[in-house]
Amino acid sequence: MVQYIFQHLIMILTVVLGCIFLLSKAQSFRNLILKRSLSFREKIAYAIFFGIVGILGTHTGIQTTYAIANTRSVAVITAGLVGGPWVGLGAGFIAGLERYFLGGITVLSSSGSTILQGILAGLYYSHFNTFNIRWPYALLVGFILEVVHMIVLLLFSEPYSQAWVMVQDISPSMLLINPLGIAMFIAILDSIYEEKEKVEGKAAQLALQIAGKTLNYLRKGLNEKNAYQTAATIFQSVGNLDAVVITSLDNVLAFVGTGADHHKGVIQTSSTMKVLTAGNYVLARSKKEIGCKDPDCPLQSKIVVALKDQDAIIGSLGFYKLKPDSITPFEIELIKGLSQLISTQLEVSKVEKYSALRAAAEIKALQAQINPHFLFNAINTIVYYCRSQPETARGLLLNLADFYRNNLSQAGEWVDLKTELHHVDAYVQIESARFQGKLQVNYEFPEPYYKKLPALILQPIVENAIKHGLYPKKTGGSIIISGRTVAGFYIITIADNGVGIPEDKLKVLLDENPVHREAGTRIGLLNVHQRLQTMYGSEYGLKITSELGKGTSVSLAFPV
Repeated sequence: MVQYIFQHLIMILTVVLGCIFLLSKAQSFRNLILKRSLSFREKIAYAIFFGIVGILGTHTGIQTTYAIANTRSVAVITAGLVGGPWVGLGAGFIAGLERYFLGGITVLSSSGSTILQGILAGLYYSHFNTFNIRWPYALLVGFILEVVHMIVLLLFSEPYSQAWVMVQDISPSMLLINPLGIAMFIAILDSIYEEKEKVEGKAAQLALQIAGKTLNYLRKGLNEKNAYQTAATIFQSVGNLDAVVITSLDNVLAFVGTGADHHKGVIQTSSTMKVLTAGNYVLARSKKEIGCKDPDCPLQSKIVVALKDQDAIIGSLGFYKLKPDSITPFEIELIKGLSQLISTQLEVSKVEKYSALRAAAEIKALQAQINPHFLFNAINTIVYYCRSQPETARGLLLNLADFYRNNLSQAGEWVDLKTELHHVDAYVQIESARFQGKLQVNYEFPEPYYKKLPALILQPIVENAIKHGLYPKKTGGSIIISGRTVAGFYIITIADNGVGIPEDKLKVLLDENPVHREAGTRIGLLNVHQRLQTMYGSEYGLKITSELGKGTSVSLAFPV
């Protein structure tokens, strides 16, 4: 009997998992599975789906002397693990209620344990989803909950003698087959996640390549000429698209590929207008969803995404194909990445326009000290977060724009302290993302931020502390930026707990003679030092103290 039950459950489980595997190829199913955070409706959909699979597990089971050996728990436990306690409860209730109407000596214990398994699996949901490889843990959870199932059958089925015979018949097979089925179910779902990550990786790589090719075009802003060169580069680089379009808020700036004859001037499609109004992106799977005004338009599917300047929508980027519902996940991830990078490039182009209008030689000198790798490191950091933490990427993009806008657009010699600290914080946020939580910057200013000071005077000092003080530690560290009034002077101090500066280098750090400095290092500090002395007198400037292994403190004073 035990061997026959074992063989039957193996056969049923193979069929069920095969169906799930085939279902996993359907895009609508994949879209639902790939969502880590479920809406209320999606949780209901999850519960119904897994509940139905659980019912099928009951009806494909094998009748023993007193019970049905089945695979019902495979679906119910999986529901809890991938959807949480409410999904587990819903799936368990659906499958358990159906089992209740089948009757038998285990009617209450079987239906009750089914609901209990869904809830208990759901309670493990948060911890379960922290693992990169989940199927071993699913196997263990499945085994434990099946043991719980058998215990419930023994305790709540009457008469006990029949319950004992029943458990002896079904437990060997169900304790082995069902946990194995749960693990395989989770492995199938995880393969979907892994495939998505591979697609995202390939899309990000291609997006970066395209961004590199279009950098010289977009640095001059978004106009018809630059948009056409960008669209043509995307069209040639991707290869399997039938058309690429870039628009402004009102007009088609560039259209490359099939349909270029009528996609001119004013925007022709309702799908693009929807994106320009609401933001995000629109996936149109048919000609009707595209909403082209030309009835003879041959284009049948489309993905379009907004281009933004900070929070403001300034245009759109779209891919077209001739076949209906033919936009692939790769192309969706690619256009998302490209929109982020193009938006970043347009932000940089705006910064460069500000730079062209700069006339103050002192500010120009400071611009020259910015690490030429900073922008590219910042963009790489933003691209990294685009996939896993889009809100973080958005915040970093805003910080990058703020940093360059402040660095290049402050025309006056003086700014208030609040503005200067905002500029510093924009830089700090970008560097903090690169340090991945290992950089802490605290601001200690007990007095109001009404103080006036020379523009762009603090950021080079903070940059020096991060690059030369904390970065070599690899473990990161902290910086304290503080201000206080002492005897008629307003003193600002930037102190870090980094590696410190050797005494011989500290002596010549602010020496104007380039022979006494390492080539290309700490020029920003010297620039700030010279500006302070030029404005206030030779007795002012930077005061630097340092101790190897403990950190460095830089102070600067202003007359009140």
